[in-house]
Amino acid sequence: MPAVVELKNIGKSFILPHEKRDTLKENVLHFLKKRTYEHFMALDNVTLKLGKGEFLGIIGKNGSGKSTLLKIIAGIYKPDKGVIDVNGNIAPFLELGIGFQPELTARENIMVNATLLGLTRKEIIQKFSSIVEFAEIGHFLDLKMKNFSSGMQARLAFAIAREADADLYLCDEVLAVGDEAFQQKCLEVFRNWKSQGKTMILVSHNASLITQFCTRAMLLEQGKLICSGDPETVVDEYHRRLQVQSTKESPAPDFSNSDVRITDVRFFNKGDEEKDNFRTGETMVIRIFYKAIKPVEKPVFGIAIHSDEGVHMSGPNTKTSDYTITKVEGEGYLDCVISPINLLGGKYFLTVSCFDYSCAYPYDYADKKYSFTIEKNRANQFGLIELPVTWRFHD
Repeated sequence: MPAVVELKNIGKSFILPHEKRDTLKENVLHFLKKRTYEHFMALDNVTLKLGKGEFLGIIGKNGSGKSTLLKIIAGIYKPDKGVIDVNGNIAPFLELGIGFQPELTARENIMVNATLLGLTRKEIIQKFSSIVEFAEIGHFLDLKMKNFSSGMQARLAFAIAREADADLYLCDEVLAVGDEAFQQKCLEVFRNWKSQGKTMILVSHNASLITQFCTRAMLLEQGKLICSGDPETVVDEYHRRLQVQSTKESPAPDFSNSDVRITDVRFFNKGDEEKDNFRTGETMVIRIFYKAIKPVEKPVFGIAIHSDEGVHMSGPNTKTSDYTITKVEGEGYLDCVISPINLLGGKYFLTVSCFDYSCAYPYDYADKKYSFTIEKNRANQFGLIELPVTWRFHD
């Protein structure tokens, strides 16, 4: 069976002027001044092969070439070099709302936008009620699109795009706009497509979305393909590179002369077995090793746990936990026991710190330096934490 998409050594560059001249006045005033340009390489030798039924996630920083790659696959851009082979119909919602006419009503835009996605007039009429219901715009059908909020436009665009019967769906940051309820609807559409064996390429900065839905992922950086394969492995590499860059841009404060230094952090289970991979509901022991250059009274040790999207999950310390450490001197370690660990599947980053008792002066502070993983053993739960829920049915 031929691949749905096959790209070989794709390259794409853009010419960027150093000076912007839009008006006649600007061109006249600078008539004798030579315009200078530079070539920006958006994609550099990118190769990709996508089979039927695969969900491919593309991740990378802004400007890495993700959207450019989708537009090349959709036929909007032509590459400077390389070979493209696409087999089947494409439903590209590269930007939710693309193709909407601001002076037309929502009703008229449904007809226009659905036609652009390949639906016939008969199909549009049959699916019209479903589109309106999904978008929740029943009261605004005759309102001009220019009066719609960005969230309303997003709902309508996705509602239309989901009706396209395509062999390949191209989704570029479709969850970046809209409220939480709309996002949940989108996720349900993704689940249905996946169960139906549809093929999709999803561009997103949401690493959890990539690992949750995608069967494969690829990382782009400055137009180059860095790695591809297992989504969790690719996302880990993405985070590692972000961390390295963050360290270069914002060097950590120098605590080398502090009275107390955090020398290491390790993770253990209830049986004192060292590991960094846990299951929801297990006991996790965070062992913080320290070295005190001289005796320090009443130090405060603390941790902060962040999700891979930067959400601050919790930040306990010994002072807020009413656990007073009288004094530290020499070398030793402190255990922070979390039992049970109610985080759901994903990668988490750990910040560890040591402050004086007033919590105003830091002895040491390691920001998101350590990490651990929670295995996805709660297949039917979504989110970040597991709540202790009890169900009671009364008929």
